[in-house]
Amino acid sequence: MALAWPWHFVTLSEAEKEQRRELLDLRGSYAQYSMLLAILLVRLYTWVFQSGNEPPKPNRRKPLAKSWLDSPPFAGWIETRRQYLVCSIWLMWLLCLCIWNSGDDYLHLTKSLGHVALSQFPFQILMSPPLYLTSTPASPSLISVLTTIPQPTINAYHRLFGRLVIAPLLVSHALLYDSFFLQTPHPEFGILFAKRIRDADVQWGILGVVAFTSVVLFARPAVKPRWAMSLRSGSGSARARQQVFWAVHVGLVVVLGVAAYSHVQWARLYMIEGLVGSMANVGCGLFL
Repeated sequence: MALAWPWHFVTLSEAEKEQRRELLDLRGSYAQYSMLLAILLVRLYTWVFQSGNEPPKPNRRKPLAKSWLDSPPFAGWIETRRQYLVCSIWLMWLLCLCIWNSGDDYLHLTKSLGHVALSQFPFQILMSPPLYLTSTPASPSLISVLTTIPQPTINAYHRLFGRLVIAPLLVSHALLYDSFFLQTPHPEFGILFAKRIRDADVQWGILGVVAFTSVVLFARPAVKPRWAMSLRSGSGSARARQQVFWAVHVGLVVVLGVAAYSHVQWARLYMIEGLVGSMANVGCGLFL
């Protein structure tokens, strides 16, 4: 028996649309509460582990062998299998949260993907190194302080969380909405897409997806490219390249935040939370 796509275009009454809005807000709250719970559980685990077990002193002559989970899946990769596994599990949880109680309403699922994705934006900000453009780029983020996990490890989760969790949800949200616009007829423009592409909210949404896709694609290489080897090397030039990378990275995130804030009203709370989280992150880095 062939599997059929379970979601369809449905017509809802005003009361049903209001109920859908309440469920979308509830999903966003559940997604954020679950992240807070995960942070608390990690903190409790590290507290119990560190208080009950004293780590052995490393032998400088013989380095400790990494476990299979703590090794990269392929040679040359930076993140470990454990980090990929954790982020993949979190993506599955958020997908289940998007599907939960959506029925056969295509737009309900589509809106859920965007809602849940942006609900994770503040936590993505809280994982970023706060003082990357200063003389102390390795300063701990607020998530690092709360979980007692070193910032270099948090940086790996920060990268993967954007690529494996937020990006698939946001891109799926955009593609499903585009598919809806292309398949829906319009009496004046032929198809709804030709009309909606002229509206500001859709244009802001497209800009946001482009900005986030650029953030994911514009990644600093782990190894210096060959063309750079012929240029003057040194700590100063490396530092300059790093600052350029972070300036572009932060600039694209700001564009994403402005675009999401202007796209739909419900996204504004998450963007404000991200701004507050960014200021708290910088304050944490300066204080420590």
